[in-house]
Amino acid sequence: MKNRTDQEAHVAKICEQLNALLSGSESTAWKAGDLLVELSKTNVGGKPPTLKYLQETYLSQYSTPYLSQLRKTAEAIPVEQRAELTAQGISWNEVELARRSRDQCVKAQVAEKDEPLENFLEYIRPKKGRRRINPREIMKNRIGEAIKETRQSRAFQVEQIKAENPKWNENCHHASCLDVMDSLEPESVDVSWQDVPYGQFYKHKDGKYAEPDSKGLETQCDANTRADALELTLDILRKSARILKPNGKMVLFQAATEPDRPEIISLLHELGFTTIFPMYWKKAQPQPGDFKVPFSHETERILIAGRSREAFQGLYNGKGRTDVISDQVINRTLEYSMEFEERPVSRTFYNEVRRGESNYGDRHFFEKPLNLCKYFLEKLTFEGDTVIDVCGCTGSMIQACIEMDRRWIYCESNETNYNLGVSRIGEVMEQVAGIKSEEDDAPISA
Repeated sequence: MKNRTDQEAHVAKICEQLNALLSGSESTAWKAGDLLVELSKTNVGGKPPTLKYLQETYLSQYSTPYLSQLRKTAEAIPVEQRAELTAQGISWNEVELARRSRDQCVKAQVAEKDEPLENFLEYIRPKKGRRRINPREIMKNRIGEAIKETRQSRAFQVEQIKAENPKWNENCHHASCLDVMDSLEPESVDVSWQDVPYGQFYKHKDGKYAEPDSKGLETQCDANTRADALELTLDILRKSARILKPNGKMVLFQAATEPDRPEIISLLHELGFTTIFPMYWKKAQPQPGDFKVPFSHETERILIAGRSREAFQGLYNGKGRTDVISDQVINRTLEYSMEFEERPVSRTFYNEVRRGESNYGDRHFFEKPLNLCKYFLEKLTFEGDTVIDVCGCTGSMIQACIEMDRRWIYCESNETNYNLGVSRIGEVMEQVAGIKSEEDDAPISA
């Protein structure tokens, strides 16, 4: 066995060869990677030298990440396959791009560790020589495929739900909420829940909302511009006024980045909803917003409107009596036992996917937390009251209604979001049915 001095001399000799190779052409990158692999199997004092040690001691003109790329790419492609790739015109740089793309896709849970690099080279070959390719582009392509698969699976699931649950599914409307409200009897609803898209968020050139594609979140909405959103909101207020009971309430989410729209306030007064409570939902962190201005937004503004103060009396449980709603306030207010775990909000979705707890396409960027919905049900309704969610989307409010024994009406005009919402409603209905079945079968205590 070599002593430590001989081992260090061996490492120094290999690093000398590395310096000579790395100062040459791209074709020497394979050999350099092989030498780094060899060093990773060489013991110096009982363990292999780290890349950081090699860089600081022998290879100072090269960065540790670059040395890591060389080694990982050499490990990814056996020597006997390299000649074939070279014959196809595939360079080391393109293999390295495929290898990094696979690593990112594995991290994003859209590839397996042992998936062949050939699958990723398929993305690269058609674009070879035309433009620079970013590994993130390949990951986004994979995520797009995963979202498409989730949507197809969900659409099939919804068709099954409709066939198996015709009774409760009659309350799920894939239609404009305005048309649905026209079909309802006057004074038949206790709460109109209005989480209307406001159109001032990140947008593509076509005006639709956007969020970084790597998160795989749903982004379809009913209104694509601020003007559309305002027009839809005013129509919803008029229709809601007809179907709400005399003591009925409206819960209207406002755009966080601007004051209340005067058109909305004026119409509420005109419709007789003169008692308005402005509320603030405190989120976990300020939104990035425009870094050129000195302020950002950590809250979302909510208007609670009724025809009189008496409409709000005798409802609340005495806790959480504040206009700033935080997680702590919600937890103090909801004293009853939670049947189901809170679904994480969208900002945690990517980690959910990485842990294998969700699929891409299973969340919406504007999804409201389940417990926030329960908070308002606790404050504004009794068991058996009817709630209409006019822009139902992911169905969070309907899930809260099911768990808290409120009647409900779900409206969503976008097909993708409708399928997402109904599938989630179906899951909760099954859970509730299972729990009630267990309670019915439980032995009666003496």
